[in-house]
Amino acid sequence: MDRRDCLGWLAGAMAAGASAGFQRESFAQAVDAPGRDAPGRDAPGRGAPARGAPPIGAGVELPSVRLLDGRELPASHWKGKVVVIELWATWCPFCARQNPHLDRLHRAHRDRGLEVIALSIDSDPEVARRYVSERGYSFHAAMFDERWQAAIGRPKGLPIVWVVGRDSKLARLEIGELFAEDIDDFSKLL
Repeated sequence: MDRRDCLGWLAGAMAAGASAGFQRESFAQAVDAPGRDAPGRDAPGRGAPARGAPPIGAGVELPSVRLLDGRELPASHWKGKVVVIELWATWCPFCARQNPHLDRLHRAHRDRGLEVIALSIDSDPEVARRYVSERGYSFHAAMFDERWQAAIGRPKGLPIVWVVGRDSKLARLEIGELFAEDIDDFSKLL
């Protein structure tokens, strides 16, 4: 495990501890959870996908969504695109550092078929809408709901990023804060 992997793992474990009110688990439980040798990491030799997530290479059918701005995107919107899905919250410091990188990725590659959808776990959709609006993010933002959980699962920790390839197969699963260069790598799936 290199430095970035260690930091990403630690960020995921710390995020799980920081969100204990939502997760109802302690930092120790997050670290010691079965299947968490390297939480959520999908590269060969880096551990299996986290519990509750589809296995890498599995087909994923993404649902329609009502965005925080009120627009509706049909399920067909995602077909044939690389879709980066982030689970986040307004109170998550790791998400706050990661979101600008995801926004740059979305702006740079949306015309080439890369979409970013940020799914908030906040209890108040208005808080999430205001957060996204105040920061001027251009990526799609919605609330995490049962349809999304059925499609992608719900591993523990924040932020969580799933990357679904053009073939509708899960290509990546990352738990914990990602660095700019990690996020830039997603464009290689185009």
